[in-house]
Amino acid sequence: MTKQVYFGGGRHCISSPIIAQVVSAVLARGARLSVGCAIGADALVIQSALSQSAASSLSIHSAFSPSGAGSFSGSAVAAVQHAASSAASVSWLAGGSLTVSLTARLMRRSIAGLSGSSAALFFSPGAGSLKVAGEAVRRNIPVYVFGSCPSSAPRGSVGQWVHVRLLGFLCWRFQSS
Repeated sequence: MTKQVYFGGGRHCISSPIIAQVVSAVLARGARLSVGCAIGADALVIQSALSQSAASSLSIHSAFSPSGAGSFSGSAVAAVQHAASSAASVSWLAGGSLTVSLTARLMRRSIAGLSGSSAALFFSPGAGSLKVAGEAVRRNIPVYVFGSCPSSAPRGSVGQWVHVRLLGFLCWRFQSS
C-alpha cells in the first residue's frame, strides 16, 4: 500500500516555491497527498499537485458540498471543484452534514485527512493547523512545519520543535517530551 502524507497550513499562506517543491518530492516517493479545502496552504497544495498532473494522487477532504454549500470565505471552493473535475478524489462534507457547525466540520475533515497518513506537513500554520497537528501527535504521526518555527507546541502536546531536514528541505519537527 502506498503511503499517504497529510498537508495543511494557514489560510494566510501565499504562493511559495517550497510548497511545490515539497509536493513534488512527496509525489516522487510514490506517496498520496491528503489535504483539506481551505484557501492558503490547502489551495496551494491542490494547485501544485494539479500542475504536476498528479490529480490521481490527491485526496481532498472538504467541509462543504459539491455545490459549495457549507463553505465560508476561507474555503477554496473553485480549487476543490476543479480538482474534482480533474480526477482528484474528493470526500465532500468529510466533516459531517451541514447541520454540524462549521468549526466542527473543519476539524473533523482534517482528522479524516490525517487518518492513514504517515506524516503531517504544515506550511505557515495558524491556530487551527496547530490544533490538527496536536491530533497528529496524539496519533503518533510525525509533524513537520515549513517556514518559521511555531511559537507554541501543537495544541495539547508537550515537547519542542527541532530543526531537521525532510526530503532535503530544512523544516521543524515536533518532538514530544
